[in-house]
Amino acid sequence: MKRWKLALLMVAAVILAGAPFSRASGTEPRPWLCRDKPVFSSDKPMTWEAANRGGGRWVLTFMHFDPAGGHDGFTVASTQDLRGHTSGRLEAGQWYAVALYREGSHWICPGNARESDEPSPGVVSNLCYGEDPGSCPVKLTVRPADDGRSTSSH
Repeated sequence: MKRWKLALLMVAAVILAGAPFSRASGTEPRPWLCRDKPVFSSDKPMTWEAANRGGGRWVLTFMHFDPAGGHDGFTVASTQDLRGHTSGRLEAGQWYAVALYREGSHWICPGNARESDEPSPGVVSNLCYGEDPGSCPVKLTVRPADDGRSTSSH
């Protein structure tokens, strides 16, 4: 009888020890783990606009690379839900932008995360994100915040 109680306690301990990890990995996006992290930069402040044109649940994360901190060297500056259109402002510097989509209880790195094939004057970066290579349901456009001229682009 004592063996059964001990075995039951051990099984319960293993299940409880693994439960927080599996819930955390399924509910929190981790963009620093994505292989493709589009980068853009400017020596002046920037504005950005993002559109989720394909539906589904997406989040957009802006990060800086910092080898001394953050997650695997990436420091998350902000994360936004992408439903329809949204916009914001970024300080001058080098930025990484990652959009992840929700599938079931997991956040998935996109199969497509790249500069768009639609170059536009006065734009720092035009990025596309999609579940599959070549798809672009999520579009991110970054522009200089001041006079419309880009000082550098990715």
